[in-house]
Amino acid sequence: MKRKQHFLKSLIHSKYFIPIIWIIGLILSIIIARSYYILESKKIEIKFKNEVDQFAASLHREFELNLESLYTLSSLFKLNEEPSYQKFITESQSIRKRNSSFLALEWVPWVKPEMRFDYEKKHQQRFPNFKFTEKNNSNDLVNAAIRDEYFPVYYIDPFIENKDAFGFDLASEKERYRTLKSSQLQGKPLISGNIKLVQEKINPEGCLAFLPIFHENEHNTTFSPKNLKGFVIGVFKFSKIFEAANNTNISQEILIQLINQNSETPNDTLFTYQSTKTNTHNGYTHQFNLPALWGKKWILKAHSTNMYIQKERTSHPLIILITGIIFTSLFVLLFYSFFKRNTQLTQLNAMKSKFLSLISHDVRGGIGSIDVLLKLILEDYEGYSKTELKEIIKSLEQNTNSIHLTLENLISWSKNDLLALKPEKSLFSITELFDNITEYFQPIITLKNLNFSVKYNTKDTYIHADKNMILASLRNIVSNAIKYTRKGGEIRIKLDQSKKKHIIEIEDTGVGMDSIELKKLFEYSKTHKKEGTVGESSTGIGLMITKEFLDMNNAKVQVESTPGKGTKFKIRI
Repeated sequence: MKRKQHFLKSLIHSKYFIPIIWIIGLILSIIIARSYYILESKKIEIKFKNEVDQFAASLHREFELNLESLYTLSSLFKLNEEPSYQKFITESQSIRKRNSSFLALEWVPWVKPEMRFDYEKKHQQRFPNFKFTEKNNSNDLVNAAIRDEYFPVYYIDPFIENKDAFGFDLASEKERYRTLKSSQLQGKPLISGNIKLVQEKINPEGCLAFLPIFHENEHNTTFSPKNLKGFVIGVFKFSKIFEAANNTNISQEILIQLINQNSETPNDTLFTYQSTKTNTHNGYTHQFNLPALWGKKWILKAHSTNMYIQKERTSHPLIILITGIIFTSLFVLLFYSFFKRNTQLTQLNAMKSKFLSLISHDVRGGIGSIDVLLKLILEDYEGYSKTELKEIIKSLEQNTNSIHLTLENLISWSKNDLLALKPEKSLFSITELFDNITEYFQPIITLKNLNFSVKYNTKDTYIHADKNMILASLRNIVSNAIKYTRKGGEIRIKLDQSKKKHIIEIEDTGVGMDSIELKKLFEYSKTHKKEGTVGESSTGIGLMITKEFLDMNNAKVQVESTPGKGTKFKIRI
């Protein structure tokens, strides 16, 4: 449990936490938007299938009603005598008023070869140009060839629109002949396959519905193919019946195919229906098996076009995605502001603690100096002259005054809320700082008999920085040099200039440091304590604060040290 809490805390304070939160929020937004997109897609698919099913039911009903009306027309031909042409036209027009899907209604008698002349002559009394016709290889209408039987279009309504089909021998065309012969032999109505209608030039795809009429036999109720009179035929143009069936207002962006399903020509496309011009389709496909009609099994296959899906698609998934991204960004921004503020407060508290540590360090340093002076006096009190004792007491007074000044500054800075430790830069001479440092440490330098020197290799001694921070930093470094240099040792301070940078070097001949000590010299979390050469105490905080003060003033510090030979600090500012 503690390990998990530690891991979570480490993650929150990691620099990767905010990007991770943003990525998680983005992924969640994408997942939610995609889920809604999939849900919407399913809704569109259901709507698409419902539209197709409704249209298929309407198309089947339209075919069924039209086929039923053929039985009404067939009643005219069940009498012994053939009805007149006018009577056929009157009944046909009545049927077509009720059923607009018929392209034409026809009566096609079964004519033996020996009867062809009589049929043509009888009809020529009303229609002088009437004759049995067929199409040649050039698709032109010509006289029908001699054959064993004829099935001419004898009555037709409407006449003007279908005059090219008037007299056309259905036995001359393979698909028509095959269907009507099957109907004759089986004694039941049948629908032909897809044929090119003779009377249509544009979109000629259609089919014929054959209703066979037989002579009634008083002695035998069983039908015989030989008793065939002819056929009542309904001519259907697929485009026309599709338009009549579209009372459900199916979307114009749905492509529909009528497919003939039989053993001879499997999945033979009879007609393709689409209101719009676009033929690009993808996405959804739906198939509806129409009930069998007069020996035909048709399949209605529908495809959704790109335009159909685009029209049904909403902008909700995109809105969800954008909202999610905005919400995540705002949350991350709010968290970042909170985290940054919290970090600033943490850093401020740490800086205050470090500042107080610095003050205590200076106070301890001063008291430590007093302690050293007193120890040295006690060790050889009788050996000091009055003049030397006077100098020592003077040093003790200076240290006491320095501690008092430090405490006064602490009280003053606290009142003025200057613990945020923002550098207040100004132009000042570095010589002032070293004069102050030399005077401050002179008693301990004298007592330890140190060779202390300050050398300026440049006339330009002015720098732009926070004077108090630089003074505190240099005093800490010099304090450490004195502390870790044995009696009679040497401390050299030198000021050089390179381009716009001043280079301060503080070098001692003290105890030095190994690589491990050098590596953790400025680390705040790994403080180390090391007594001075005459037992001076150490808090391990001075150089850490020194490094931060120098960083605040854009100063770079380098340290070189060898155990037993000394240490050199090089500061570029």
